[in-house]
Amino acid sequence: MDLFRHLDPRLRDGLAAEFGRRASEQTEGLPRGVTVVLAGHRGAGKSTVLPFVAAALNRPAIDLDVELERRAGRSLRSWFEADVASFRAAEREVFASLPAGAVVAVGGGFLSLHADLLRDRLTVLVPVTWETFAERLTADTSRPRLRPELSLQQELEVIWAEREAKHQQAKTVSFVDLALAIRRPSRARRVVTLPPRVDAVSFATKAMERGADLLEVRTDLTSLEVDLDAVPLPVLIAERGLRAPESWRRRAAVLDANDGSLRSHHAPTPMSTSEVLAHWAGTPPDVQVKHVEPLGSLRDASRLLETKAALRNVLGDRVTVLATGPLALPFRAVLAESNTLDYLALDATWSAAPGQRLLDDAVRSSRHARHDGSTQRLGILGSPLGHSRSPRLHVQPFDRIELPPEVDMGPLLAALRPHYRGFAVTNPFKKAVARSTNANRDAVNTLVREETGWSSANTDREGAAATLSALTQRAGTRLVTVLGDGGVTGALREAAEQLGVTLTVVQRASIGDVIQGAVVWTWPASVDAPAALRFEHALVAVIAYGAPARTIAARVQQLGGTPLRLGPRWFIAQARRQRALWESST
Repeated sequence: MDLFRHLDPRLRDGLAAEFGRRASEQTEGLPRGVTVVLAGHRGAGKSTVLPFVAAALNRPAIDLDVELERRAGRSLRSWFEADVASFRAAEREVFASLPAGAVVAVGGGFLSLHADLLRDRLTVLVPVTWETFAERLTADTSRPRLRPELSLQQELEVIWAEREAKHQQAKTVSFVDLALAIRRPSRARRVVTLPPRVDAVSFATKAMERGADLLEVRTDLTSLEVDLDAVPLPVLIAERGLRAPESWRRRAAVLDANDGSLRSHHAPTPMSTSEVLAHWAGTPPDVQVKHVEPLGSLRDASRLLETKAALRNVLGDRVTVLATGPLALPFRAVLAESNTLDYLALDATWSAAPGQRLLDDAVRSSRHARHDGSTQRLGILGSPLGHSRSPRLHVQPFDRIELPPEVDMGPLLAALRPHYRGFAVTNPFKKAVARSTNANRDAVNTLVREETGWSSANTDREGAAATLSALTQRAGTRLVTVLGDGGVTGALREAAEQLGVTLTVVQRASIGDVIQGAVVWTWPASVDAPAALRFEHALVAVIAYGAPARTIAARVQQLGGTPLRLGPRWFIAQARRQRALWESST
């Protein structure tokens, strides 16, 4: 593991070997809110390894000695030589004031003098041999003497013996235990970008509560005057054109820069796999790689997956590959399964790049996924999809794939077929998908992957039957007026024939008379009602749900009708049928 190369060279091989022997252990991850303290002898390398541990954990890195000097405005050596008691008191006070959840490197005497402050922290003993300890402190003349009345050799021997005994009494974990606990998690770390002109603390708080692991702060989006010290999430600083202030760099759990722990390349055009490998050749082994490309042609969509596999083969488990563009979302979801980082949007109002999926969708998939491979993914195709409940109902991973309304569905479905075993289809794509899959019906809402292609179905028929049964029973009539002739009207026709219900389909342009009796409203909430539409003694079935259903119901009341909200009944009936079809897919 790369962390070991920052430790005592006399111990590196042994630590790496122990890590290898224990690599199969089932180790729990570190608690999110608990501070990790790197403690141990002077010269052990605590400050050196600090940024790498913090980056591996995606947490802020704090060097206590540096923080003491910053707050006091004086050098640690002069302070220690002038007033040891004052320094030790400040050491306790400043440590107690640090934010929870950071990675903190403390001074060489902290563990032996202030062990009581570490009871609620996870204390990691950074190892060092006596030989390396003596060599480093003999060579380093910048450190204050602790026993100036003794010779340097005598001082080192006394301090080593005293503190070694205290260290053995303290409750600590080994560095190998730490390395085992911070092995790459089974999922990508979730990154949410701070939008321009937004309060960093409140935005990060929302993102953290909803499952984000890192807050990306970009120098091209955020004022360099913003103070990040109070931000509750670990911060990923991304230098885009402008260098980040030193205060930001010190705060960074991950630094995306030419000299950072993460390095990015944003290709303006698609690259071949060989070009990508050439670009990243020679990347230092302790640096994470983020490669971003436009998706390009759908016929060539598998290129990024091949590139990702090739990069991982060369660079190991530290690679993130992202696609961008209006059709990139489903491919980003597939790539995320083996990425180190997953860049997500907090909500649909703003995203840092075209093609980002929502944080809530990634969290839901991660919590409930069966982890049986990307080829088992499901998804819903539509526009807009903010109201859709399908992702919450069906088995995971289930992606909300919002697409431009004008997308050519044929090439897209062909490109997605290796990675998805089925789709739900909603407006405005039901008819387009039917045409693209040569379905024997006007509209489809379900696709199931088979060996030779996609099979299609319209499980809206089950939803329509449930809706018409409830509506005609309440209205006491078998005569139903349908407003609109869109994708769901075909399902209503099929269900009506099955149930013996007579439908009259009314299109927008032909509305003139007042409408009475049993009615089904099929227009989406985003479409205004025709100016001539009026209801009288009408019971109107609203087959949307959530916020759109509330909007339509209010509109029905304004027009003189009585809304009957049957959207959940429709949705559950058709979803049950969808699930049965998907479970039969290959």
